[in-house]
Amino acid sequence: MINKIRLRERPREDRSQPSNIPNDLTMEILSRLPVNSIVRFGCVSKRWSSLTRLPNFNNLFMSSRKPRLLLVTFSTGLKQYGILFPQHQNPDGSYPPFYSFQIKNINHPTYARSESVQGLILLPGFKIWNPTVRQFSSLPPPNEHNPNQNCKCYLGYDPLEGKHKVLCIVHSEEVWVLTLGAQESWRIPTKGIPKHYPEAYGPCINGVLYYKAHLFDYDWQEIIMSFDVKSESFSPIKYPKALSRLEFDMLPYEGRVALVNYKNNLSKVDLYILKDADGQEWTHQSFNNMICESTLRSPVVFKGVTDDGELVFAPYLLSESYCILYFDPSRNSTREALFEGVKGEIRRCCGIATRNIYIMDVFPNHIQSVVYL
Repeated sequence: MINKIRLRERPREDRSQPSNIPNDLTMEILSRLPVNSIVRFGCVSKRWSSLTRLPNFNNLFMSSRKPRLLLVTFSTGLKQYGILFPQHQNPDGSYPPFYSFQIKNINHPTYARSESVQGLILLPGFKIWNPTVRQFSSLPPPNEHNPNQNCKCYLGYDPLEGKHKVLCIVHSEEVWVLTLGAQESWRIPTKGIPKHYPEAYGPCINGVLYYKAHLFDYDWQEIIMSFDVKSESFSPIKYPKALSRLEFDMLPYEGRVALVNYKNNLSKVDLYILKDADGQEWTHQSFNNMICESTLRSPVVFKGVTDDGELVFAPYLLSESYCILYFDPSRNSTREALFEGVKGEIRRCCGIATRNIYIMDVFPNHIQSVVYL
């Protein structure tokens, strides 16, 4: 009876946390939990909340090999939603369930400006989105006196230091870099910057960001620009001679940048892989007549690559059955992931009508991250 009275008299904060469990062990235990549980347990006490917001905790969480996902965003009118599909099968060949959610705190549907880079996505207007914790963060523009300048922005990640950086090029002249999560402002890289005009965004591979660009030279040369996120240095890469820049998508493949070109019916897929670090030699592989078993599959377009090196082809229309095609170049084989009842899940979870659903973006190989912005 005396012990029960003493327990009731202890502050609630003390009762929630055993004093004999060190912080390192507590973080190790929490990092192995699902994301929803981590967010919920962060409300248990101030101590747990502070531990789950430390950079070291996110590193523990990421190292525990959480499953990779395929994130699809879509809109109905002025609202935007997301669906998370599993990329990998269960041991018995089935797929874990998928689920949908509403993307809140966004004024109108918008297209992303980057792929999913270690769980974070760059949006227009200098915004960073973490879909896992449903959080947005607005970055200050490089030029506060003229925030509406025409610019191209890219999101990269340095795996050595575990830092995200935003690269911003204004009017093809001013180049700025901002490190996320640090008390820093926009800065100009000190390394030599080739005079170039940036175009569409590309992937970030092993700490190097790639994007399409033109060099300011006498013939307006078309190149791929590489940006080393850690050293903040630039280096141009020449295209394969047999490939026009308008005919390919860029992707990471076996730790290197690659270019994929395909026919709309997937009767032929060409893969160009950068061979050397200097960016002057490419290898070429060609694949014909990709076999697709499902008759329910809608027309698909290339959307990226998985962590196992499979090319991802996904429908651009959201129907009741959503079929994702994965192609493995190393084995020259395909697999299809068919998810039925998609519109029913959207209706159940989001409470919306399922007419006029427009797919905005598809993010393969999405990693769940508990980084708070």
